[in-house]
Amino acid sequence: MKKQLSFAVFCFVALMGLMLVSCNKEDVVVPDPNDTTGTTDSVPEIPEEPEYTILGTWALIDAIQDVSGNQIDVTPFYGENFQLTFEEDGTLILSDGNNVSTMSWTLDGDQLGFIQVPGADPVMYRVATLGAENLVIINGEGTGYVTTMNLKRL
Repeated sequence: MKKQLSFAVFCFVALMGLMLVSCNKEDVVVPDPNDTTGTTDSVPEIPEEPEYTILGTWALIDAIQDVSGNQIDVTPFYGENFQLTFEEDGTLILSDGNNVSTMSWTLDGDQLGFIQVPGADPVMYRVATLGAENLVIINGEGTGYVTTMNLKRL
């Protein structure tokens, strides 16, 4: 029994030695106060999101109307070749490939107005997305007939 106890104590001591050897602390790195490499006093600038312009010609991809929760594809109503051209002078040219119509447009923040007749109230759209290649405008929010038009830049 004494022999077994001695062997157990020996094994315990040997394991403790191995445990102490395997626990290695990492060296603490103390920065040199005179080293200015890789430091800056300024806060890095967050890149701004690029601003895209609505100017140019946009072709209709699809138009979906939500009528009290029912989604209806109204793309055929506008025609296969429906395009909007926003000119810098405020002129808006609508075309379906055969017919061309001219009106005016305004943009204030995300509020896009189509002025069909001078002096009349504009038909208002909200610009939901304006990217380099895509434009999404929504008309009728808050009513039972909400139309979303998805367009791509030509």
